[in-house]
Amino acid sequence: MDLKSLENRRLYILKRLGILKLLSVIEALLVGFLAFVFTRDAIICLASAVLVGIFFFRLTSRKLLRSKEELQIQVLNLFLRRQGAKFQNQGLSEEEFKKLALIENLKEFKSKNHFIFKDFEIYDIWFKTHSNHFFCGILLECKNNIKNPPNNDIELIFTKLKHKNFDTQFCFYYKNFILIASLRNPFFIDFSLSLESNFKNLEQNFIKIQTLFA
Repeated sequence: MDLKSLENRRLYILKRLGILKLLSVIEALLVGFLAFVFTRDAIICLASAVLVGIFFFRLTSRKLLRSKEELQIQVLNLFLRRQGAKFQNQGLSEEEFKKLALIENLKEFKSKNHFIFKDFEIYDIWFKTHSNHFFCGILLECKNNIKNPPNNDIELIFTKLKHKNFDTQFCFYYKNFILIASLRNPFFIDFSLSLESNFKNLEQNFIKIQTLFA
């Protein structure tokens, strides 16, 4: 399926979700009004309206939300195919991560998603140390040795991040691995943006990553 067809599907899903949100609000207002008529209690009225609105939207939007997730994966795979890359859901195990000797006194560790490119691989990872240092971002494995890596401080990757967009400002190099602190994966598909804009962002992030070991 080409990008134009996928964009039409995105717009269709967004439109339907918007309609369901509106219907959920109407349903919530109706239930809230009836609850107030019978109980004359504002708290019960508000609670009933909120619960019914949320339940109605979740119940009626399940199929559309699944379609949204499927479309995001299709768009991602389309981009990856153009780069000769592939995607896997399974991340890095804690044992595998420990063997890399990147972090000492690891307390908690989670990983998902694996992006395999010609020159590098990426894992989404999250971990916490016994020193209460918290990291959220990606692990980049370069398939070739990094030439002239900068002298950097590991404390940089524990900087509190203030924005969601992917960047390479806070990195830690170790051998042919790079830890990059980020709240968002570089290949995240933002459903609120057009697919053309998404592709531009993905390409820009791809270039940012390449410059780290070029």
